[in-house]
Amino acid sequence: MHRRAQGFSRQAGSLLPGMRTAGFLSLLVLLLAGTATAQVSSASVNGVIRDPNGAVIPGATIVLTSVDTSVERTSVSNGSGAYVFLDITPGRYTVAASAQGFNPQKFAEFVLAVSQIATYDFSLTVGTQTQVVTVQGTAAQLDLTSASLGTVIQTKQVNDLPLDGRNFTSLLSLTPGVVPIMTGQSAGMQNGGGFGAAVAIGSDYSFPAINGQTNRSDFFLMDGLYDYGAIESTYAVAPIIDAIQEFKVVSHTDDAEFGSVLGGVVNVVTKTGTNSLHGAAWEYLRNTVFDARNYFLPVGQAKPAYHQNQFGGSVGGPVLIPKLYNGRNKTFFFGAYQGFRYSKPEDTNLLVPTAAELAGNEADNHQPQIYNPYATTAVGNSFTRPAFPGNQIPAGPD
Repeated sequence: MHRRAQGFSRQAGSLLPGMRTAGFLSLLVLLLAGTATAQVSSASVNGVIRDPNGAVIPGATIVLTSVDTSVERTSVSNGSGAYVFLDITPGRYTVAASAQGFNPQKFAEFVLAVSQIATYDFSLTVGTQTQVVTVQGTAAQLDLTSASLGTVIQTKQVNDLPLDGRNFTSLLSLTPGVVPIMTGQSAGMQNGGGFGAAVAIGSDYSFPAINGQTNRSDFFLMDGLYDYGAIESTYAVAPIIDAIQEFKVVSHTDDAEFGSVLGGVVNVVTKTGTNSLHGAAWEYLRNTVFDARNYFLPVGQAKPAYHQNQFGGSVGGPVLIPKLYNGRNKTFFFGAYQGFRYSKPEDTNLLVPTAAELAGNEADNHQPQIYNPYATTAVGNSFTRPAFPGNQIPAGPD
């Protein structure tokens, strides 16, 4: 749709004060904004600080640092030597611990996945604060604090695997216990039917069955928010592929934050900005230029037209307002857009009446006998009406 902007130039003077106010409020909100995370789409880190003899060290300082944004979070071990970081955005991190009279210890870069609960225990050696012990290799992280089971599909898999129609549901079958299912309702969606979730017409997608439940028993979350269509039991808004950082298929939903369904929970996390400006643009085109002619197509008849475009872009980085605000290491943004255009001819036979048929002569229409509805008479428990001779409707008094 194209809208004209006529008439706005005359009111520019009256709009400017409101624009200044809105801009000031937006800037104020931006400067005061903190980190907003959701419980079910975040991760957590915990552990215990001990000395060489195995005794706990209370009051130790633990620093969790994001590799991509340099944002630091600090915690202090309690009387039992335990510490915890909650509501952590999935990504790459390092964690370090230090205490008075002990050498600091640091775990090298590791990755936190969505809904992961990672445990990093420290064993500090007696020494000075100037010598840092870095732990390079660690064992695979096992979740020992929750009953949740699931598989995380990482960014590389989301970005690199080819997807017909760029629908992330095709990746769900990469996880154990997931079986793709195509139902009659799904076929209607694929053909452009209105009952169902938004999918690219003619593309491949899957609303799977998880652990033996029906394919309408799953739940969808995006960044901790409900992305669930209650009527269709599918997602309400399909996330853009290039905006997905990762997602987890939770197949054993015993944790309190999950529920409402018998099947699995698909937990999607979108990307965030980093200290470096980055973005992408894409264009996926499908048409008949390189398609062979159908063998049964009559000679001289052109191939049926087919054209499909999926296009868009994404951009993220630190919030920078020249001379006003530098958001590096503090405030970030990320946005994405995707468009879809699809055209395909439909071979549908339509009856276009001739002038004679419009005048009441239906003899050449190859239709069954037609009857006069105005001469209907009751015969016992049924009705009868006379036929129009030759399927010719006589002209009325008008």
